[in-house]
Amino acid sequence: MLFDLPELESGAELERLSSILATEEMTGSNQDKTIDDHITQIILRRKGEDRLNYNQRLDRFIDYIQFLNDSSYLSAEITRLQALKKSRSNLAKRLMAMVLYRLETSQVKNIETPKHKITVVGKGGKQPIEIDYDEVEDIELFPPEFVKVKTVKTVDKDAISAHLKANKPLSWARLLERGKRLSIK
Repeated sequence: MLFDLPELESGAELERLSSILATEEMTGSNQDKTIDDHITQIILRRKGEDRLNYNQRLDRFIDYIQFLNDSSYLSAEITRLQALKKSRSNLAKRLMAMVLYRLETSQVKNIETPKHKITVVGKGGKQPIEIDYDEVEDIELFPPEFVKVKTVKTVDKDAISAHLKANKPLSWARLLERGKRLSIK
């Protein structure tokens, strides 16, 4: 269930919404109408409901939204997993280099086991080259036939926006409404 968040105070309404969202996520079905109906029940004050209960229910819902929106803990976990991935990849490269070195020094070209076949082979792809000049700083030292020229064109959206804001119309561009967002403090 999506609402397995011990740091948040739960409530029957949020448990039900969490269940609807989890069902939608598992089945891939779109339940916007059901979700909208349930959100309406959460955010609107009910007839005869005291202010304290209403405020508590609404606060739980807003805390839930803010918790879901706070991705800092996800960013930390992503960083941790990326570091672990890099560490394991580097370890695998080191071990492969050690095996290659040992096979080359022992003049062994291949080893076969029931599960694996290890073979020392030449690298494919383009032949590596070594250049004595710095490819950025010393670009003028290279003869022209060895230099590629790249031209990159991009659209200047700031200039288009400034042009349109100055009430100068363009047939192929227009300013759009900014829209609205929900502010929660």
